[in-house]
Amino acid sequence: MTELRFYRTEHGEKTVLAGPHARTLMPILLIEGSGLTLRKVPISEEKYMRPAPTSKKTIKGIAKQYRAIGNKLGMSKAAKAFLTSITNAA
Repeated sequence: MTELRFYRTEHGEKTVLAGPHARTLMPILLIEGSGLTLRKVPISEEKYMRPAPTSKKTIKGIAKQYRAIGNKLGMSKAAKAFLTSITNAA
């Protein structure tokens, strides 16, 4: 299940889209200075994440906003494929 979360790192708290995790890794879509990237972090990093309030926004609408940011700043092929899978599944 994909959800919007706050992720606490050593550089501060960031908003990420967390995808369904596999056995040991969890894909997260992260906005960085270089653009939109997909990272795979260990499931143990989940203790540094908390749910973000989405109010009445759907995951499809949030993915649309992330795609707009990615189009402006640039995004990796993996990030583009992740966003496409989210919008097709929703």
